[in-house]
Amino acid sequence: MNKKYFGIIPLSVLLSSFVQAQEYTDAEVYQTGLKLVQDKYINYQAQDTEKIAINGLKSLHQMDKNLSVADDGKRVTLYYKGRVVRSHLKPEDRQNIQAWSKLNDNMVKAAQKVSKEINKRDFEILDTIMKNGINKTLDGVSQYYPEGQSDAAIEKGITRNFVANMQDHILYIKIAAFNQHTVKNLEKALAENNNAKGIILDLRGSVGGDLAEALKVADMFLSGGIMILETKSDGDFSYYHADEEDKTEDKPLVVLVDAKTTSAAELVASAIQVQSRGKLIGTNTFGKASKQELYALANGAVLGLTRGYFYSAGGEALDKIGIIPDICTYGQDDVIDMEKFINQKKKTNCSKEEREKQEFDMTVAKYIIDSEL
Repeated sequence: MNKKYFGIIPLSVLLSSFVQAQEYTDAEVYQTGLKLVQDKYINYQAQDTEKIAINGLKSLHQMDKNLSVADDGKRVTLYYKGRVVRSHLKPEDRQNIQAWSKLNDNMVKAAQKVSKEINKRDFEILDTIMKNGINKTLDGVSQYYPEGQSDAAIEKGITRNFVANMQDHILYIKIAAFNQHTVKNLEKALAENNNAKGIILDLRGSVGGDLAEALKVADMFLSGGIMILETKSDGDFSYYHADEEDKTEDKPLVVLVDAKTTSAAELVASAIQVQSRGKLIGTNTFGKASKQELYALANGAVLGLTRGYFYSAGGEALDKIGIIPDICTYGQDDVIDMEKFINQKKKTNCSKEEREKQEFDMTVAKYIIDSEL
């Protein structure tokens, strides 16, 4: 492919404004991406390199509907308007990055010879192939972000406000996302409302965010013990422990969760639930408990790969599963006997539902806190 010129962001200053001009080829970026997947992706399987390459080539159809790529197990064939343009045997070693890069390069050049649309979109080809290859092959969380898109993906939803107010004698706290201000805001809310008899922590709709801040939040409600476990590619576990002091003085606590309670917010809810520090009310949470790391590529794109998974302090898997609340409110907007409802046996299954605007969950939470006073 033709050489292109752009800035690279070195890994050590990935999120800084420093940009250094450097020459690169599409093939070099392609190979670097595949190598990172092989070396860094926690779930890498021997067939993944091949799948990424094939899924990437099939995305040529997105740029020109007349193009299509077929895979018969032995060969990869490019068609234009139903006629064969080029056909290649797959590499004998299906994990051979250089061989797949050469095959990809030959296919793209063949497509450019017959397709005016592909030629018009020359600077989109690499991004389209990489994005479709990575995003469609891996776990759905690992992503290829074209230049300029990673910042938006990383920052999405993380600047929404922290809310704290007194509702009668109960301190209501809503955390829509965890960022560098969350712990300070929580400390301030607790200090200014020290006379609160109980606390409702509303994590419904929370998108997660800064893991370190989220764990500090969980720590404020706990008196020691393990909060969560993290498993890494080598199979070892890391343990995250809480400090000995419960900053909330063991006041009655209820945590609201729903289908949109995600990522770091789920870890907070899990840590509180496992230690029986507070009741969880709502529905099954989203189920995203993986850790991603970001890698800069020479074309300005960023590759985010899953590097680990989080488990509850009790060792239960959370990723793709989520957390089942202590009291399931799925489909509920009212009950006749509240005491009977809150004392029901914990369900082994609670369907997912968005309940951020459901007042019933708040009513249940207040009833529980009042019952404990």
